[in-house]
Amino acid sequence: MEMRRRTTTPNRTALAGAPDDPIVIEDLRVATEEYQLVEYVPGLPSCARTLPKKEKFSCCEWIRISYLLTVLLSGYVIDRFFTPTWHKLADLLNVYGRIFPKPSTADIWRDDAFFGRQRLVGVNPFVIERCTEIPKKMTDNIDKRRASLEKVLLQKSDDEDYTLDTAIRDNRLFIVNYSILDGMKDKYGVCAPIALFLVDSNDELMPVAIQLQQEGGNNPMFLPEDRSWLMAKLWFNHADSSFQESFSHLGVTHLLMESVAVVTHRNLTQTHPIFQVLAPHFHYLLAINTVARERLISKNGLVDQTLSIGRDGMMEIIRRRLAQWNMDTDGILPTDLENRGVTGDGILPKYYYRDDALLVYEAINNYVRTYVGLYYDDAGINGRLRVSDDQQMQAWVLAIISEREKEGGGCGIQGLPLDDNGLNISTNDQLIQILTCIIYMCSVSHAVTNFPQYEQYGFQPAYPVGMRGAPPQDPHAELTGGDIIRAIPSKLTCLLEMVIMKFLSTRNTSLLGHFDKDCVAFRGDEAVQQFQKDLQRVVERIDERNRTRRYPYLWASPEKIPNAISI
Repeated sequence: MEMRRRTTTPNRTALAGAPDDPIVIEDLRVATEEYQLVEYVPGLPSCARTLPKKEKFSCCEWIRISYLLTVLLSGYVIDRFFTPTWHKLADLLNVYGRIFPKPSTADIWRDDAFFGRQRLVGVNPFVIERCTEIPKKMTDNIDKRRASLEKVLLQKSDDEDYTLDTAIRDNRLFIVNYSILDGMKDKYGVCAPIALFLVDSNDELMPVAIQLQQEGGNNPMFLPEDRSWLMAKLWFNHADSSFQESFSHLGVTHLLMESVAVVTHRNLTQTHPIFQVLAPHFHYLLAINTVARERLISKNGLVDQTLSIGRDGMMEIIRRRLAQWNMDTDGILPTDLENRGVTGDGILPKYYYRDDALLVYEAINNYVRTYVGLYYDDAGINGRLRVSDDQQMQAWVLAIISEREKEGGGCGIQGLPLDDNGLNISTNDQLIQILTCIIYMCSVSHAVTNFPQYEQYGFQPAYPVGMRGAPPQDPHAELTGGDIIRAIPSKLTCLLEMVIMKFLSTRNTSLLGHFDKDCVAFRGDEAVQQFQKDLQRVVERIDERNRTRRYPYLWASPEKIPNAISI
């Protein structure tokens, strides 16, 4: 996107968006012609009708993309024709070299401790919850295998009298329940699993039980002692990766934030301070999404070729989860963590995503609060405007909450901190919450779910995005390496997946807080400089933490987080 240039401080009339201001009229007239929202798929976020010229990738960026793809595709060709067919698990390692380095997950993918860490520091650390009661759909299986399950709890807890009730009371039992995927297996091949995890005596999160479907006949529960336990973990991870790629990555960052970017252009002039604070976080967003719709999530596109749920399954997951998503509960990190029961002293140790991302969230929130305070005041004193008097701002908020339509419409985002009338905002705090959420989603939330993809997905058994055949139905059935080979996609499909994940794991824009020197109006310089200092302190704090972590977590550090969703 063409970055906005420095301007003089907007006057109160321009801020308020007075309808008779000729600059406002012309700026918004041009923007509403260039930026139009249309329905992409019913139930999904709206998208830009066409890609405005100023939003296109630069020549330098196209050269970088072309070079990277050429290198990766050459690696694909080499591995396709010069490595042997996969017959045993060791054969999977033959494809790794300089172009596709071996992910560390290839050495630890069988370990239960690694499986537990994937819930905390993998590509989808947003779903685990504290378990306060066993789901009713799991109680029958638990009753059938209670003795064996409590034997597992005893071993993991190093306590002779440790039960499920004890684990719940001690806040050491956690759950991932993919009820949202219920009913998708027959059509899309993805299970709707429930898994229980226990924080063991070494403060490691360990899986203790997996049920692969919500209900139905021949739906057993798998325990670590079972011969089919490893296969059950693969099918659980397939469900997790299907949700991650569909909603956590594509749906709520790429697609939802595109609709926000479009209505920002349509309702705020380029001299408006809120346009200016948001613009760096929309850089190349429309461009990469346009490419994705043409190549990745188009019919018979790369998603259809690599993910077993395919494009239609991905759209269905987004549709289901988006209908439930609210900014105030899901988009505000501290609230989301609290709602999932994963905050508080001693709760869920080694949840490094939570610990590190909270530092960055606080830095963003402080930056936004300082910036907003330069222009707005609830009492309208010292030459600052009241939020309630800014007509452009109110139009922008209305567009964000307005329902999506086939032509035009809004973003359809629920849960904004609105006034009692449900249409407007009137305080700085309301505006700060909305802006913090948008900037966090475009930077941190996207980074932690996007950039670890090759490391997590690059070795297919560690985190399969595709599975073949049927899920295991007998916990005691013998499992062989050949069964794993037959369950994951073919070699060619896996190689294509590696190309995609390696490409998506590259960074191509400035890091969080490092804006174009002409990006922010002079009045905001001090806020930006303080933001950069705060982020540097966060980097130092995370570096210090990582020195004492057995498995360092890199992805929520500002050193790894770009400003925008540009890849």
